[in-house]
Amino acid sequence: MGLYKNCTALLSVSVVSISFLSSCGKGSNQAELQFANRSESLDVENDISELKSPKFCTDLANEKLNPLGKYQWHLKNTGQKAFASNPGVSGEDINVASVLKEDCLSGYGVNVAVVDTGLEIKHRSLKDNVVRNDRNSQELPISLNFRENRLQKHDPSPIAQDKDDHGTMVAGIIGMRSNLGYGGSGVAPRAFLTGYNIIQQEDNVQTFQNFVDSLGGSEESNKNHIFSMSYGDNNISQISSDDFVTNGSLTAYRYGVKNLRDGKGALYVKAAGNGFYKLGNEEPYLSACKTALELNVSCQNSNMNTDNSLPEVITVGALNANGVKTSYSTTGSSLWISAPGGEFGFDKDWLSEQFSRLGIAFDWSKKRATAGDPAIVTTDMSGSASGMSKKINLNIAEEILDIRNTFNAGLVEENESYDYTNTMNGTSSATPVTSGSIALILEANPKLTWRDVKYILAKTATKVDPYFEGVKVKLADGEYQAEQGWVNNAAGFHFSNYYGFGRVNVAEAVKLAKKYKLGSLGQYVEIPRESALKTIGFNTEIKQGVQNSYTVSLPTVRSAQNLTLDSVRLFVSIDSSYIGDVGIELTSPSGTKSIIWNIGNAFSNKGNLKNMPIQSNAFYGENSKGVWKVKIINSGLHSANVKLKGLGIQFAGQKTKA
Repeated sequence: MGLYKNCTALLSVSVVSISFLSSCGKGSNQAELQFANRSESLDVENDISELKSPKFCTDLANEKLNPLGKYQWHLKNTGQKAFASNPGVSGEDINVASVLKEDCLSGYGVNVAVVDTGLEIKHRSLKDNVVRNDRNSQELPISLNFRENRLQKHDPSPIAQDKDDHGTMVAGIIGMRSNLGYGGSGVAPRAFLTGYNIIQQEDNVQTFQNFVDSLGGSEESNKNHIFSMSYGDNNISQISSDDFVTNGSLTAYRYGVKNLRDGKGALYVKAAGNGFYKLGNEEPYLSACKTALELNVSCQNSNMNTDNSLPEVITVGALNANGVKTSYSTTGSSLWISAPGGEFGFDKDWLSEQFSRLGIAFDWSKKRATAGDPAIVTTDMSGSASGMSKKINLNIAEEILDIRNTFNAGLVEENESYDYTNTMNGTSSATPVTSGSIALILEANPKLTWRDVKYILAKTATKVDPYFEGVKVKLADGEYQAEQGWVNNAAGFHFSNYYGFGRVNVAEAVKLAKKYKLGSLGQYVEIPRESALKTIGFNTEIKQGVQNSYTVSLPTVRSAQNLTLDSVRLFVSIDSSYIGDVGIELTSPSGTKSIIWNIGNAFSNKGNLKNMPIQSNAFYGENSKGVWKVKIINSGLHSANVKLKGLGIQFAGQKTKA
C-alpha cells in the first residue's frame, strides 16, 4: 500500500505536480523545536478553562482582530487572490461567515482530533485551543506522540528537523484561534484540538494498535467527537484483507459510531484522495494513470482506499476557489460531501520577475493550468526555519519556485513571522474544512447522532457545477458514458461522483440542526452481505466492448427488504489481465444508476479483485426492496480478458415503516 510497504500518504498536493506526499521517511531523534516567545493580544481569552461562555463571535472582515481573514476565501469568498495569481469567484465558499459573526458559533465544547503527522501545540494561533496534559480533565481527550523523539508522550509537535508539518496546517483550518490581532480564523475557531501523529512514522511505529488508539479506542482519544483524517493510500492494486492500517481503522470506526459521544457516535471525516491525474511521480504510478489521462477520468477511484468504502466514514472531495472540483481531487461513488481544498497558490508574476532577475526564462505552459489559483490560508510551523513559509535565498531559483509567492516568503506584513502559509491544498484541506463545519453543527445541536450529521450535510449541501454532464468516451464499438453528471435519485437527493451530495453549506446545516427532530432516522441496521444476498459464484467471461456488457440481477432476500438506505456496498471478484479496463455500474430497483468503478483507473494490470468492497452513496434514502442490477463492462482498451468470479451486496440503513 502507498508508495512503500506499510506506508500511508498525506493528501495535500506537491509543489508543481500532483502527487501524494509520502510519510515513510525516518524521523529524527534530535532536540525539540524551539519556539520564540511572543506577546499575546489582550483581546482574547488565553485558555480553554478561562472561557466563561460558549458564545464567541468572529468577524472575518475585521482586519484588526483577524488580519488574515480577508484572504480566507474558503470561509468568505469575495473573489480574492490570496497572494496567488488568479482570483476566485465571489460566493463560492462554505457559507459560514454569518454563522461565525451573527450566530456566534465557534465550535466551543466540541473535541476534534487531528489524526495526522502532528500538531504544534505551542503555535501562537493554536495553543489556546489545544487540549494539553496540564489542563486536561476526565471530560477531555489528550494528544498522543507516537514518534521516537525527545518530546513527551502527549506532545505530538513537529521537531526542528521536520521540513514541514502537515498536521499543523490541518489543525489551523479546523480551529485557528480567531480575534487574536494576528492570524485568521479556523472554521471552528474555539473547537478543542488534540493531535495524534500516527502518520509521521519512524520504523515500526504505524501499528494496528496505534491506529485504534488514535481513532477513539484509547482513554486518550475516546472523548473526541470528530476525527479528521487527511491521509490515504495511493495503491494501484487491492489492499490486502490483513492490512493492519485498514483493520485497525475499521475496528475503531465500528466501535466509535456505536459507543463514543455517549452512544451518539463519533464522526470520522476522511480525504478522498488527490489521484485524479496522478498517484506518484515514478513508475509504476505514472504508467498506471496513463489511460485515465487520455480519457479524462479519475485515475484513482475513491473506493480504492478501503476506508473510503465504509458507511461509518464521511469521504470528502476538494473544490477550488471557482466552486468546482479541483484539478487533482479523486472522484468516486463513495464520496459524501465536498469542501474547499484549493489549488496551488503560485504568484506567477512575482515568480517570473524573480526568474527574470536571475536571467532565467521560465515556461509556465509546462506547469498545471491551475498553478496560479488560490490555495488555503492556515497555520504553518512557527518561525522562519521550516514549513511551507520560511526564509529563502532569493538568488536560488529552486527555493524561489518552492516558496511560490510573497506571503510564504515572509515579504508581506501579515506573515513577517513566517507562522502561516497560503499554499495548503488537497483533499487534506477539504477534510478539515468539513471537520470544522461539523464542529459548528454539533455546537448548534450536541444531541445529533453521527447519522443525523451525515443526513444534515447531504440535505443542505449546495449543488455546485450544476451543469456538469459527466464524461463520454469513444470505444471500439461505440460511445460510453464513463462518468456520470449529477444524478437525482428516487428519494430526492442529488448526487455526483465528482462532488458527493455537493458542497458543505454551514449556515443551512446549522439552521437544520437547530430544528432537527431527534430520532427521525430510526434505528440503524446493517445487513451482513451473507444475509442480504448469498455471494453468487460465477465463472463468466465478459467479452470486449460496450455492446457486450454483462448484467446480473440481484434480488434482495427478506431480511434486507424495506430498508431506507444509508449505504449500498458491492463485493466484487473479477479476474483480468488488466483490471483498469473494467467498468461496473449498479442500478437500484427505483432505477437510479451509479457508476461505482470507472474504466481507465489505476488498478491496471496489478492484480485481480477478490471480494473488493465498493460503496455507492447515490441511493441514499431509497428503498432496498426489489431487484438490483449489476452491469460489468470490458472496455477493451488493453484487449484484456475479464472473468466475473463473484458478487455480493450489503445494505445499511433503517427499517422502513409499513
